Amino acid sequence: MRQRYLFNLGYVLVFSIVFGLVAMGCKKLPVTPNAISATDGEYEDKIVVTWDVTEDGKDVSSANESYLVYRSESINTGYLIVGENVGGNSFEDNAVESGKYYYYRVRGVSKSDKESDQSGFDQGYAGDAPYNWMSRAEVDTKYGSLKGISVKEDTCWSWRGIPYAKPPVGDLRWKAPRDPEPWGERDATAFCDYCAQYGNVLSETGRETYHGKVVGKEDCLYLNIWRPQSDEVLPVYVFIHGGANFLGRSDLSIYDGANFATGSDMIFVSINYRLSHLGWFRHPALKTGDPLDDSGNYGTLDILKALEWIRGNIAAFGGDPDNVTLSGQSAGGINTYSMIASPLAKNLFHKAIPISGFPLSMPKQIADNRGEMIISRLLVQDGYAKNMVVAGKVIREKGDEWISEYLRSKSLVELMPPYLAGPSALPIDGGLGIIASMGVYEDGYVIPKNLLQCLQSGDYNQVPMLLGNTIDEMKLFLPLILADPVDLWDLTQEVDPNNVEFNVEDLIFPLFMPFMSIYEPANYLGKMMFQGFGVDTSARAFAKHQQDIYVYKFAWDEEPEPFDLLLGAAHAMDLHFVFNNFISEPGCLTRFAWSDANREGCEELSHTMMTYYSQFAKTGNPNSGDNDLFYWSPWNPEKGADKRIVFDTGELYMSPDVMEEQEIMTFDEMMDELKIILDF
Repeated sequence: MRQRYLFNLGYVLVFSIVFGLVAMGCKKLPVTPNAISATDGEYEDKIVVTWDVTEDGKDVSSANESYLVYRSESINTGYLIVGENVGGNSFEDNAVESGKYYYYRVRGVSKSDKESDQSGFDQGYAGDAPYNWMSRAEVDTKYGSLKGISVKEDTCWSWRGIPYAKPPVGDLRWKAPRDPEPWGERDATAFCDYCAQYGNVLSETGRETYHGKVVGKEDCLYLNIWRPQSDEVLPVYVFIHGGANFLGRSDLSIYDGANFATGSDMIFVSINYRLSHLGWFRHPALKTGDPLDDSGNYGTLDILKALEWIRGNIAAFGGDPDNVTLSGQSAGGINTYSMIASPLAKNLFHKAIPISGFPLSMPKQIADNRGEMIISRLLVQDGYAKNMVVAGKVIREKGDEWISEYLRSKSLVELMPPYLAGPSALPIDGGLGIIASMGVYEDGYVIPKNLLQCLQSGDYNQVPMLLGNTIDEMKLFLPLILADPVDLWDLTQEVDPNNVEFNVEDLIFPLFMPFMSIYEPANYLGKMMFQGFGVDTSARAFAKHQQDIYVYKFAWDEEPEPFDLLLGAAHAMDLHFVFNNFISEPGCLTRFAWSDANREGCEELSHTMMTYYSQFAKTGNPNSGDNDLFYWSPWNPEKGADKRIVFDTGELYMSPDVMEEQEIMTFDEMMDELKIILDF
C-alpha cells in the first residue's frame, strides 16, 4: 500500500512538473508594439496615438492584456506615463498644448503584468503646425528665426551655419551634445567654423597648414540646408562628410547642396560633427554616471543630435520629417552604419546610403586604453611624469576629478601638438594609429555591440539600403603618402586640365619612387577592404533580414592623362557625380579632373546617378519614378546572380562578379601603366 502511494505521489509530481513546464512554455510574454503613429495637426485639442502589434507580419496583439503610453517633449529622454491600462491599439492624449511637438512610445503589458520593451517613437502635435514652410528665405524654427540666402540664380534657398547643439566647450567638452540656446533672430547666410583637426589637403585648409597646424574650432556643431524655391513639402537627404573621423568639413565645395537639391527636388542637409580626440575619447576619469556622457562616442552623439534637430525642425523648411534619408561617405559611411546599428537612431531616418564605408567599431577596452595613453602623453608633455609608465601612476594618484579638470583645461594645440600629425593629418597618438582614431566605440548603450554583429544578427534599424564603392578607392590615399602635401596641392591648383604638363618624378618623394612599381597592387588591396568588407560583407548581412538592398560600383576614370591612372575612380570621386559638382575653379582639390573632353560624359552620368539616388531616397526603390533608366536589380546573395550596377560612361549593366573586366590587370599591363605615369 505504501509503495502504491509513493508510486502515485511520484506520478503526480512528475505530471505536475511536466504540466508546469508546458504551461510556462505556452505562457505568452508581452510583445513590443510597432508602427507607432501620432496624429500631426488633425485635431485642435488632442493627439491620437495608434500602434500595431505584429511579428513576422502576423497580428500577435493577443499577447498583450493592456498598454502603457509614454510621452516626452524630447526624442530620447524624459518619457513619462500618460496612459495606463490602455485597451485596444489607440490612445487619445487630451492633456496637450496646441501647436507644440510631443513624442510618444508604447509598452505592451501581459496578463501577468510583465512589460515589453518600449517601442520606437513617433512625433505628434495638436492644432496647426508651429513652424510652417512659407516659401521664403526667412523661416521660424523651435529655437528662433533664420534668414537664409537665395542661390543658383534664384532657384534654390540656402541656410548655413545653423546651430543644432550648444557649443561643446568648457564643461561640455567630452559630453553628449545639449540642445542649442534660443537665438531670437539669426543670420544664416554664411558657413560657420568646421571642427578642430590638423590642416590637410583633403579638407582644403590652406597650404600653410599642411604640416601639423591645428585648424578649426571646438565650437563647430552646425548644419547647412538647401532646398528648391517651391511650395512643396519635400523628402530630406542628410549627408555626413568623410575624413576617417579625424578630418573633414561640411562646407567643402564638393558638398554644396544647391545642384542636388534642385536636380533631385529634395532638401539637402550637411552637418559638422566632432572629430579625432574631441569626437571619440573615453577614460574612467570622465565618467559621470550618464550613459550618453560616458559613451565616448561624442561624434556619434553629435550626428544623433543633428538628426533629432532635423526631426523637430525640418518642417519649417518644407521638409518631411517622416521621409529622411541618411547618407555618408568614407568615415561618413562608417557613421551611417553606426546610426543603422544604434537603437537611439530608430525612426530618425527612413532610408540609408553608406558610401565607401565599413561597419567598423572597437571594443570599449581599446578606447579606454587609448584614452589612458593620450592622458599619459599629456602628463609627460607637461612635466608631471618622466615617462609613460610613471604617468600611469600619476593618473591613479591624482584621481578622477583632477584628471577631468586637467583634460578640460588643455588647449587644442596641447591636445593635438604639431609633432603628432602624421601622414594625411592622421593623429599618431594613443596607439593603434588610424583605427583607434576613427572610433566608433562599443559602449553598450549608444553602440550596443560590434557594428557587423548588429547587421548579422538583425539587431539594427531595418530600412531600405543603398551602398557601394569605387574601383580605385586607394588611389586617393597613395599620392598623399608618396608626395609632400604642399607640392600635391600646388600641382592640383596650377595644372590646366585641358593641357596637362607635369613630371611625376618631381612630385613623388625620391625615396618612394621604387614603390611606384606596387602602385596598382596596393590599389587592389584597397578593393578588398572597401568592397570586400565595406560593401559585400554588409550586403550579405543585410540580405539575411531584408530584400530592399541596392549595390553599385563606380568605375568612371576619364580624367586627363596621367590622372586617369594616378587617380582613376578614386575614393570620393563618385560624390561629384551624385551631387553634380564638377568644380574647375582654383581652391577645389579635384579641379584638375574636369576637362572640356570629359564634360559631356560627366554630366550625363551625373544625371543618371542623381536620378537613381533621389528616387531611392524618396521611395526606397531607385527604379521608381517616371523615367526610362536601366533596371537596377536588388542585391541577390545567390552565387552567379546579379549583385551590383556598374556606373560608368556608356551602357550601364548589372554584374554578378566581384571584379569587373577593366579591374583585372596582368603584370605586363601594370608595368605598361607605370611606364605611362613615369613618362609624364
